[in-house]
Amino acid sequence: MAGKRKLYIQSAIALGLFLAATFVTGGVIGYLSEGDKDLLASPVALAVVVAFAAVSMLIAMWISLKWMSSIDEAAQEAHKWSWFWGGSSGMAVGGVFVILAAMPQAAALKIPAWYADRTDPAAYAATGAFAMLTLMLIGYGVAWAWWWLGRR
Repeated sequence: MAGKRKLYIQSAIALGLFLAATFVTGGVIGYLSEGDKDLLASPVALAVVVAFAAVSMLIAMWISLKWMSSIDEAAQEAHKWSWFWGGSSGMAVGGVFVILAAMPQAAALKIPAWYADRTDPAAYAATGAFAMLTLMLIGYGVAWAWWWLGRR
């Protein structure tokens, strides 16, 4: 139990640091861009965002690895099974939409711009990646519940 408590404390500290870094980074960039509207398009802003994103993902992976090693074998199996079957099923649903996007009729679709009214290919790629990840996470959640309900 002491190991899980330590993990919870470490996770809370990491989350707090992440939120603090998010607010500080956003505040600094927002403050600096007030006087210079081109700051967000500068190489410095890109470097800050890339560094922040990379460090954030590394911290998230570290917490995930620590957490996964702290849970019992049944819970580990539930998550692996759920990610394989649920995530794969969600990706298959998204794959149908990817295939349909290649059809000529897809040109008539009006997809809303989710990124500050941007309609460039990178914004649409990010929207598609977010949609695919969302479908995979929904599938994971359903499969995880199914796995546990089947073993009760």
